[in-house]
Amino acid sequence: MSKPSEESGLSRRALLSGSVALVPLLATSCSSTTSSASSPRVVDSVFTVQERATLQALVDRLLPADEFSPAASECGVLDYFDRCLSEWNQGDVPLLRAAVAALQAQALERGGEFATLDVDTQDALLVAMEAGQFPAAAGQAGFNRLLRLTLEGMFSDPYYGGNRHYAGWDLIGYPGAVPAATPPMQAMGGRLPALHTSAYGAEHDGH
Repeated sequence: MSKPSEESGLSRRALLSGSVALVPLLATSCSSTTSSASSPRVVDSVFTVQERATLQALVDRLLPADEFSPAASECGVLDYFDRCLSEWNQGDVPLLRAAVAALQAQALERGGEFATLDVDTQDALLVAMEAGQFPAAAGQAGFNRLLRLTLEGMFSDPYYGGNRHYAGWDLIGYPGAVPAATPPMQAMGGRLPALHTSAYGAEHDGH
Protein backbone atom coordinates (compact mmCIF):
# COMPACT_ATOMS: atom_id res chain seq x y z
CA MET A 1 0.00 0.00 0.00
CA SER A 2 1.31 3.42 -0.89
CA LYS A 3 0.82 6.98 0.18
CA PRO A 4 -2.70 8.13 -0.69
CA SER A 5 -2.85 9.91 -4.00
CA GLU A 6 -5.08 10.04 -7.04
CA GLU A 7 -2.97 7.36 -8.70
CA SER A 8 -2.92 4.98 -5.72
CA GLY A 9 -6.63 5.55 -5.07
CA LEU A 10 -7.55 4.73 -8.64
CA SER A 11 -5.30 1.69 -8.57
CA ARG A 12 -6.95 0.43 -5.41
CA ARG A 13 -10.42 0.97 -6.90
CA ALA A 14 -9.37 -0.87 -10.05
CA LEU A 15 -8.25 -3.80 -7.92
CA LEU A 16 -11.59 -3.79 -6.14
CA SER A 17 -13.52 -3.73 -9.39
CA GLY A 18 -12.03 -7.10 -10.25
CA SER A 19 -12.21 -8.65 -6.80
CA VAL A 20 -15.86 -7.82 -6.21
CA ALA A 21 -17.29 -9.02 -9.50
CA LEU A 22 -19.48 -11.44 -7.56
CA VAL A 23 -20.19 -9.10 -4.67
CA PRO A 24 -23.79 -8.36 -5.77
CA LEU A 25 -24.52 -11.88 -4.54
CA LEU A 26 -23.90 -10.50 -1.06
CA ALA A 27 -27.04 -8.43 -1.45
CA THR A 28 -29.02 -11.30 0.00
CA SER A 29 -26.49 -14.00 0.92
CA CYS A 30 -26.04 -12.91 4.54
CA SER A 31 -29.63 -13.78 5.33
CA SER A 32 -28.98 -17.46 4.74
CA THR A 33 -26.93 -17.60 7.93
CA THR A 34 -29.27 -15.64 10.15
CA SER A 35 -32.16 -16.98 12.13
CA SER A 36 -34.39 -14.06 11.25
CA ALA A 37 -34.36 -11.38 8.58
CA SER A 38 -37.66 -9.79 9.53
CA SER A 39 -36.21 -6.49 10.66
CA PRO A 40 -32.84 -4.81 11.23
CA ARG A 41 -31.90 -4.01 14.80
CA VAL A 42 -29.41 -1.79 16.53
CA VAL A 43 -26.74 -3.65 18.47
CA ASP A 44 -24.01 -2.60 20.88
CA SER A 45 -20.44 -2.75 19.66
CA VAL A 46 -18.60 -5.99 20.40
CA PHE A 47 -15.35 -4.01 20.57
CA THR A 48 -13.88 -1.60 23.09
CA VAL A 49 -13.50 2.07 22.20
CA GLN A 50 -9.79 1.54 21.51
CA GLU A 51 -10.40 -1.57 19.38
CA ARG A 52 -13.06 0.26 17.40
CA ALA A 53 -10.68 3.18 16.75
CA THR A 54 -8.10 0.71 15.43
CA LEU A 55 -10.69 -0.99 13.25
CA GLN A 56 -11.91 2.33 11.87
CA ALA A 57 -8.39 3.27 10.83
CA LEU A 58 -7.86 -0.22 9.36
CA VAL A 59 -10.99 -0.35 7.22
CA ASP A 60 -10.38 3.21 6.05
CA ARG A 61 -6.97 2.16 4.74
CA LEU A 62 -8.46 -0.88 2.99
CA LEU A 63 -11.18 1.28 1.40
CA PRO A 64 -10.13 4.93 1.68
CA ALA A 65 -12.22 7.87 0.60
CA ASP A 66 -11.69 9.16 -2.91
CA GLU A 67 -13.65 10.77 -5.71
CA PHE A 68 -15.70 7.61 -6.16
CA SER A 69 -16.97 6.99 -2.63
CA PRO A 70 -16.58 7.86 1.06
CA ALA A 71 -14.24 5.83 3.24
CA ALA A 72 -15.37 2.43 4.51
CA SER A 73 -16.25 3.63 8.01
CA GLU A 74 -18.40 6.41 6.56
CA CYS A 75 -20.30 3.73 4.62
CA GLY A 76 -21.28 1.87 7.77
CA VAL A 77 -18.71 -0.93 7.64
CA LEU A 78 -18.19 -0.88 11.42
CA ASP A 79 -21.95 -1.03 11.95
CA TYR A 80 -21.93 -4.14 9.78
CA PHE A 81 -19.11 -5.56 11.93
CA ASP A 82 -21.19 -5.07 15.08
CA ARG A 83 -24.31 -6.58 13.52
CA CYS A 84 -22.70 -9.69 12.07
CA LEU A 85 -20.32 -10.31 14.97
CA SER A 86 -23.13 -10.12 17.50
CA GLU A 87 -25.23 -12.58 15.48
CA TRP A 88 -24.19 -14.98 12.73
CA ASN A 89 -20.42 -14.44 12.92
CA GLN A 90 -19.98 -14.55 16.70
CA GLY A 91 -17.34 -17.23 16.34
CA ASP A 92 -15.01 -14.74 14.60
CA VAL A 93 -14.80 -12.39 17.58
CA PRO A 94 -11.85 -14.05 19.42
CA LEU A 95 -9.76 -14.16 16.23
CA LEU A 96 -10.51 -10.54 15.35
CA ARG A 97 -9.81 -9.26 18.85
CA ALA A 98 -6.50 -11.12 18.82
CA ALA A 99 -5.69 -9.68 15.40
CA VAL A 100 -6.45 -6.13 16.56
CA ALA A 101 -4.26 -6.68 19.63
CA ALA A 102 -1.43 -7.93 17.41
CA LEU A 103 -1.74 -4.91 15.14
CA GLN A 104 -1.74 -2.56 18.12
CA ALA A 105 1.36 -4.23 19.56
CA GLN A 106 3.23 -3.76 16.29
CA ALA A 107 1.99 -0.19 16.00
CA LEU A 108 3.25 0.69 19.48
CA GLU A 109 6.68 -0.52 18.41
CA ARG A 110 6.44 2.03 15.58
CA GLY A 111 5.68 4.87 17.97
CA GLY A 112 1.98 4.95 18.79
CA GLU A 113 -1.45 3.43 18.56
CA PHE A 114 -2.37 2.29 15.06
CA ALA A 115 -5.10 4.92 14.64
CA THR A 116 -2.65 7.75 15.40
CA LEU A 117 0.13 6.72 13.02
CA ASP A 118 0.66 8.33 9.62
CA VAL A 119 -0.89 6.50 6.67
CA ASP A 120 2.45 5.30 5.29
CA THR A 121 3.21 3.54 8.58
CA GLN A 122 -0.32 2.18 8.79
CA ASP A 123 -0.02 0.78 5.27
CA ALA A 124 3.37 -0.77 6.01
CA LEU A 125 1.92 -2.51 9.06
CA LEU A 126 -1.06 -3.84 7.12
CA VAL A 127 1.21 -5.15 4.36
CA ALA A 128 3.29 -6.98 6.97
CA MET A 129 0.13 -8.27 8.67
CA GLU A 130 -1.26 -9.58 5.37
CA ALA A 131 2.06 -11.25 4.56
CA GLY A 132 2.11 -13.15 7.87
CA GLN A 133 5.10 -11.24 9.24
CA PHE A 134 3.62 -10.54 12.68
CA PRO A 135 4.89 -12.69 15.56
CA ALA A 136 1.31 -13.26 16.71
CA ALA A 137 -0.33 -16.19 14.94
CA ALA A 138 -3.64 -14.32 14.63
CA GLY A 139 -2.14 -11.60 12.44
CA GLN A 140 -2.50 -12.99 8.93
CA ALA A 141 -5.68 -14.98 9.57
CA GLY A 142 -7.20 -11.97 11.28
CA PHE A 143 -6.26 -9.68 8.40
CA ASN A 144 -7.84 -12.01 5.86
CA ARG A 145 -11.06 -12.20 7.86
CA LEU A 146 -11.17 -8.44 8.43
CA LEU A 147 -10.68 -7.83 4.71
CA ARG A 148 -13.55 -10.19 3.91
CA LEU A 149 -15.85 -8.55 6.45
CA THR A 150 -14.89 -5.09 5.19
CA LEU A 151 -15.94 -6.06 1.66
CA GLU A 152 -19.16 -7.57 2.98
CA GLY A 153 -19.91 -4.41 4.97
CA MET A 154 -19.23 -2.21 1.97
CA PHE A 155 -21.17 -4.18 -0.63
CA SER A 156 -23.89 -6.25 1.09
CA ASP A 157 -27.51 -5.22 1.36
CA PRO A 158 -27.75 -2.11 3.59
CA TYR A 159 -30.29 -4.01 5.68
CA TYR A 160 -27.29 -5.54 7.46
CA GLY A 161 -25.88 -2.20 8.61
CA GLY A 162 -23.25 -1.39 6.00
CA ASN A 163 -23.39 0.02 2.46
CA ARG A 164 -24.79 3.25 3.90
CA HIS A 165 -26.74 5.29 1.36
CA TYR A 166 -25.95 2.50 -1.13
CA ALA A 167 -22.43 3.90 -1.58
CA GLY A 168 -20.93 0.45 -2.15
CA TRP A 169 -23.45 -0.51 -4.80
CA ASP A 170 -23.02 2.86 -6.52
CA LEU A 171 -19.26 2.26 -6.57
CA ILE A 172 -19.54 -1.00 -8.52
CA GLY A 173 -22.60 -0.04 -10.55
CA TYR A 174 -25.02 -2.47 -8.92
CA PRO A 175 -28.50 -0.92 -9.16
CA GLY A 176 -30.11 -2.66 -6.19
CA ALA A 177 -32.49 -5.53 -5.63
CA VAL A 178 -34.96 -5.83 -8.51
CA PRO A 179 -37.53 -8.59 -9.17
CA ALA A 180 -36.66 -8.84 -12.86
CA ALA A 181 -34.24 -7.38 -15.38
CA THR A 182 -35.71 -5.54 -18.34
CA PRO A 183 -34.11 -5.76 -21.83
CA PRO A 184 -32.56 -2.27 -21.46
CA MET A 185 -31.04 -3.37 -18.14
CA GLN A 186 -29.45 -6.36 -19.87
CA ALA A 187 -27.85 -4.31 -22.63
CA MET A 188 -24.07 -4.44 -22.75
CA GLY A 189 -21.81 -1.45 -22.47
CA GLY A 190 -23.90 0.79 -20.25
CA ARG A 191 -24.22 1.53 -16.56
CA LEU A 192 -27.51 0.65 -14.92
CA PRO A 193 -29.39 3.46 -13.19
CA ALA A 194 -29.10 3.39 -9.42
CA LEU A 195 -32.41 2.14 -8.05
CA HIS A 196 -31.28 2.07 -4.39
CA THR A 197 -33.56 -0.78 -3.36
CA SER A 198 -32.94 -3.20 -0.52
CA ALA A 199 -33.98 -6.83 -0.91
CA TYR A 200 -36.09 -6.25 2.21
CA GLY A 201 -37.82 -3.10 0.97
CA ALA A 202 -37.16 0.56 1.59
CA GLU A 203 -38.33 0.29 5.19
CA HIS A 204 -35.57 -2.26 5.84
CA ASP A 205 -32.60 -0.56 4.24
CA GLY A 206 -30.83 -0.36 7.59
CA HIS A 207 -30.55 3.44 7.67
